[in-house]
Amino acid sequence: MELALDLSPPESKHYRSWNERLLYVARYSQPEEIHVLLEQAHSMGVRSVMAVLDGRIEAALREHQVWRDIDVWAVVPNMNAFIRDLTDRGLVGAAVARFLRLRPSAMVATGMNALRELGPLARSDFSAGALWLAQMELAGAQSLRVHRVFLHPQLTEIALAGRVSELFTEFAARVRDRGFEAGLLTNNPLVAADLLGETLGAFSVIVSPCNPRGFKMVPDRVTCERLFRAYSGRFWAREVTAGGCVSWRNAIDHVRDLGLAGAIVDPKSLRASR
Repeated sequence: MELALDLSPPESKHYRSWNERLLYVARYSQPEEIHVLLEQAHSMGVRSVMAVLDGRIEAALREHQVWRDIDVWAVVPNMNAFIRDLTDRGLVGAAVARFLRLRPSAMVATGMNALRELGPLARSDFSAGALWLAQMELAGAQSLRVHRVFLHPQLTEIALAGRVSELFTEFAARVRDRGFEAGLLTNNPLVAADLLGETLGAFSVIVSPCNPRGFKMVPDRVTCERLFRAYSGRFWAREVTAGGCVSWRNAIDHVRDLGLAGAIVDPKSLRASR
């Protein structure tokens, strides 16, 4: 069974206390501390990193890939950063701000994509806007060796709730056209399977909560595990320790018994497993 590290900006995570939040945000706001975390993960057999990208994380991953053969699974776009820009600058200002952070070559590629989608973007089409944001951020990560690409779960859950199946099919097609594998990250795998049907096979990896407590498993553990077994080579487990209620060893044994392809490790679980 394979392991992947869940790496996202520390401000975007949930913590059990304010002091814990201060500790993790202070520590993992430094690229060198992220690099230490990556080395620790590598020493325990982690060979993939599922990352929401920002400047600090990109810097650490670039340095790590110089020394280590590790797959990056990019989760795009960084919705927390976009929402902050949206609050401060408005919709147009947020998009422009993100565009201006790109390198010239990425600006050209993003501009061409926008011209092709000008009609839907002008109509504020949800799918077109989400895909444009995702492509813009992926274009800015050209310095990383990216293997798989996931749509950010906030957009995924909105699209699942709204039954916007075309977002997923178009996202998977565009990701494959760029030479990457498409992944699906969701807390609602049953809804995804129902909405996408055979199209679910377009995603090489599906990441969903899986643990012995049924924590965050919607609608329930039994139903989710039935789906996981049907696609065992494609599903990866996250929330494996049920928020710290299950020991690391028991959590991994449970995932292995189900026959899942792998498990996602968060920094706190990584510390507990050592």
